[in-house]
Amino acid sequence: MRQFEQAQQHYQQALQIYVEFGDRFSQAHTYGQLGLLAEAEGNPAEARTYLQQALEIFVEFLR
Repeated sequence: MRQFEQAQQHYQQALQIYVEFGDRFSQAHTYGQLGLLAEAEGNPAEARTYLQQALEIFVEFLR
């Protein structure tokens, strides 16, 4: 369980950096990783939220 928590903390820290620097692509990738992590933890609602955020950002790159 501790490894999941530590991984989530690291992803959240990375996300803060990407937001600060306006790196939308890396934000999307990190949201996707957070979604996969939440799914692995057995948290489907949280996983869906993160994956939806990732999808919304990735769509920006298709326009």
